[in-house]
Amino acid sequence: MTVDFAELLSTIRPDYVPVDGYYKPEFVAREKLMLWPHTWLMACREELVAKPGQYYVFDIADESILVVRSKDGVIRAFHNVCPHRGRRLKEGIGGTGDSIVCRFHGWTWDSTGENRLVFHQDDWAATGGICGVDVNLGEVRVGLWEGWVFITLDPEIEPLEEYLHPLPEVFAKFDYKNTRLTWHKTVVLECNWKVVLEAFLESYHTATTHPQALKFGNRKPFSQAHGKHSLFAFHFVRPPEPDPSAPPIDYRMARYAYVEEMNRTLGALWGRHGLKAAERLLTDLPETATFDEVNQAFVRFHSEAMAEDGARYPVEVTPEDLQRAGTAWNIFPNMIVLPTIDGWQGYRARPNGDDPDSAIFDIWWLERSAPDAPSTVEPEFYPTMESFKGACYFLEQDFDNIKAIQQGVKSSRMKAIRPNPEQEVTIQTFERNYYQHLVAPRGQVQR
Repeated sequence: MTVDFAELLSTIRPDYVPVDGYYKPEFVAREKLMLWPHTWLMACREELVAKPGQYYVFDIADESILVVRSKDGVIRAFHNVCPHRGRRLKEGIGGTGDSIVCRFHGWTWDSTGENRLVFHQDDWAATGGICGVDVNLGEVRVGLWEGWVFITLDPEIEPLEEYLHPLPEVFAKFDYKNTRLTWHKTVVLECNWKVVLEAFLESYHTATTHPQALKFGNRKPFSQAHGKHSLFAFHFVRPPEPDPSAPPIDYRMARYAYVEEMNRTLGALWGRHGLKAAERLLTDLPETATFDEVNQAFVRFHSEAMAEDGARYPVEVTPEDLQRAGTAWNIFPNMIVLPTIDGWQGYRARPNGDDPDSAIFDIWWLERSAPDAPSTVEPEFYPTMESFKGACYFLEQDFDNIKAIQQGVKSSRMKAIRPNPEQEVTIQTFERNYYQHLVAPRGQVQR
């Protein structure tokens, strides 16, 4: 039975999204045709291609893109395929020098994608000849934002800065370009890529899945659409004035315990600078320090901890900026960023081949560093959910849900998921934009 994507789109509402896209093979084929070629996609970090000749291979569905720092210092991207017989040129991460060589027949290009060698080129004379420009590597559009390298296969899509709106403005004062990879984990999950993405697109699950994260204070959940993108937040609520008859609250310990918990169980959001600042609260402030005194001291200690590493505290960021930045943003289609003062975490979900029940999930944590600091992080790869056990307790709590969701959405009882229309605006926003692309990317009318 043929899937009617337009009909499914018409059924979506804030509390209703059809489940077909989570497991039907027709969606995999449709994504290849209508979604991945018509969006900006995050490929890698700039520091992974910091020097001329360094490359990174980004795979999405059937496409493979070779991101290269060219000899002139410009980051370029090419279809990772030899125009002679179609062999993939590179894999993973590495260095090419100034030559990209096909290991099948030795055809060679420089790091700008210009062909430099076709063996026995005169053999083509009888068919009209072949010149280098005909066999240059196929260039792909590149956009840079805050240290992330994006690519698009669509020659007509708007520039990256416009596509990302309003994120460039929201994060303008955060100086995230001067963050560096602290760790990068990739895991293959037994679910559709949209299932894993949406598991990290809302805070509604926090109380049940991550109860340890709520023991440090009350939070007010919030979610909001921003065009094709969306965000959620669960801001801490200022505690009420303590009861004079109750034991005094040690606000130093409350702040330290939260920072330490997130650092230990997630290894992100609060990094080494935040942890060092929180530890100083216990040694440099009295137990009687007020809520405001603890907050003011923490900012000062935090800034000093970064300065010792040559990093810069984002002094221009205001409380209002932090509120606006929220907890996490979905950059449509398949990226999530979680901003903090210490740095930011990034997620990316991709299909794993043509299997709608398998996804590749990338997780990055980037901390503030000196502007010229190199990145020496080696990516970690986990081929199964089982192999990931022990790698990150916090994420394992999320992963416990994912396989069960993938199984559950196939039930004959499940015609649709029912998102919380207040706290899961992010899911409804993502799904509506997703289906709109499957019907006609960027509002185009199919012919």
